[in-house]
Amino acid sequence: MIKYSNVITKSVEKKVVKAIRSILFLIVFFVPHSAWSMTENLDVQASTNKIVEGILSFSRWPGVVEHPLLCISQQAKYFNLSKAAGNGSYRVVTIIDSTKFNSAGCNAIYLGQESVKQQSAIINSLEGQHVLTISENNSDCVAGASFCINRRNQRFKFSVNLDSLTRSGVRVNSDVLLLSRDGDE
Repeated sequence: MIKYSNVITKSVEKKVVKAIRSILFLIVFFVPHSAWSMTENLDVQASTNKIVEGILSFSRWPGVVEHPLLCISQQAKYFNLSKAAGNGSYRVVTIIDSTKFNSAGCNAIYLGQESVKQQSAIINSLEGQHVLTISENNSDCVAGASFCINRRNQRFKFSVNLDSLTRSGVRVNSDVLLLSRDGDE
């Protein structure tokens, strides 16, 4: 009986050692990659938040005397909502259902990974309201949003759609337009 027990114990020990080796392999090879990805994602979000804060700080809405309300799409990938919540320039709220942008009282909308067609539908539903629109998924920036955030050469930049900006009724200081050209090749 003792010999049988030793055989089982050694078999279990081998399985435990093999499992530990597998776990260590995963830790050694995948955790650094995940940590790098998380760090890169935080850098991306910090850059995006700075761009959005800059745009909003140069913008003026008719009849808005307090901090503007920025409504963030739940599909936003590049924007860090928790970091934005502590700023003193604007108020921020997440919109889960895209049909709620119209009734939320947004002064600015940050659209995430919605298609350009979906973005246009949301923006068209806001007709007659003074809402500034910013998109992270509209590389050409020719339809829909007033401002489009794009990644170029590992840097985040933004483009301006002057037609959409004019239709929004929001006044934006011309210095923002110069910033959108800064560093373009």
